[in-house]
Amino acid sequence: MAFFRESKTARRYVLGYDLGEEVSQISFLASDSDLPETLSVLAGAEAYNIPTVLAKRKEVNQWFYGKEAIAKIEAGEAVRVDRLIENARMGRRVDVDGTGYDPVSLLTLFVKRTLSLLSMEMSMDMVDAIAFTTRNMDTRMIEVLSEVTGALSLPVKNVFYQSYEDSLYHYMLYQPDELLSHAVIACDYSFGEMMVYDMKLNHRTKPIVVTIDKYSYDGMALSEGKLSDNTNDRAEQVTRLDTKFLEFSERTMEGRIVSSVFLLGEGFREQWMQKSLEFLCRTRRVFQGNNLFSKGASIAAREKVGPSGRMDKYVLLDGGKLKSNVGMMVRKQGQQVYHALLDAGENWYDISTGLDVILDDENCIDIMITPLTEGEKHVHKIELEGLPERPPRTTRLRMKVAMSAANKVNVHVEDMGFGELYESSGMFWDEVIPV
Repeated sequence: MAFFRESKTARRYVLGYDLGEEVSQISFLASDSDLPETLSVLAGAEAYNIPTVLAKRKEVNQWFYGKEAIAKIEAGEAVRVDRLIENARMGRRVDVDGTGYDPVSLLTLFVKRTLSLLSMEMSMDMVDAIAFTTRNMDTRMIEVLSEVTGALSLPVKNVFYQSYEDSLYHYMLYQPDELLSHAVIACDYSFGEMMVYDMKLNHRTKPIVVTIDKYSYDGMALSEGKLSDNTNDRAEQVTRLDTKFLEFSERTMEGRIVSSVFLLGEGFREQWMQKSLEFLCRTRRVFQGNNLFSKGASIAAREKVGPSGRMDKYVLLDGGKLKSNVGMMVRKQGQQVYHALLDAGENWYDISTGLDVILDDENCIDIMITPLTEGEKHVHKIELEGLPERPPRTTRLRMKVAMSAANKVNVHVEDMGFGELYESSGMFWDEVIPV
């Protein structure tokens, strides 16, 4: 472990930042702690949610964020600026009080202000890593977040980006084993469409292969985005929600064993579950909260900078992960050995590698693909057409291996010649390998 426990002065931290379209959260994990804590915006209370909102005071260049922004907007003193993530993803300039603003700059301002809340707990110099997590993590979101963190010039060496699925997985790594003996269901609901994360574990494989299916369920969406204040309407809504969630739960659990259920989001904080909760609590452990993703992100940050060994037992193969091991056979010290290029379970947008190889007597490269789930191990042959003929072991090739999607490995090969004996031909080959 890359963490010290000698004294408080040596305490280090990792952060998990849940950047949500409606609300955001920050969790932190200290080097002398086994479990993360979530930053509360109100001392002594479990007030974890920071509204993902900015506000600009009218006709004055003064900005507010989070709950203070909401208060200024409601008082009529400031102009509301929301949809920060969506606007940044779309590259859509935002008009505020008659002036156009760059959307990434606005998101950067929000992240900077929220991180300043940590000053009561730590300085950023004490932070070893930050993992940002969002509901939809893709190449565009990574570009946006890279711009944000670059503009902030954070004194943090390690910055990571991951999906909610990844954060759920890492959160579960730090839970008791009995909660992972069978499937895990997490429901994220705030009176709109409910996002469902269905985590399955294949205990017949080694390591245990974990997959997470994400889908939405709109049968519980309320048009107003909240329960009605009218007593009669509210009673009707509560009955409908309870019935719909019971139907959903029965359908989801049918014919399978689910070890644990996590009910996340503001929608589950209201007291409307009766029959549905009774059903869920039969033979299952049920947990309620709203800071799972930020906690999971902080755990992921720790595991990346100082692996604990917990991940050795499992490998996550969600939609953003490479699902096959990619490598090649090479000769070392006179013996043929397997050389790993890319490992299954890594985010496709995080991994790349490069190496130089010496060709033996064939003008081709064999890439071995070993799926961890379905499919057979096979070899993909890259033919180096046009490569000048040279004696065996007198051609050096430079290989760069990266990914352009979760199921596409891109291999770039260049002829480097061989020292003073043979000049480079300048030739190169590009191949996309489906995995």
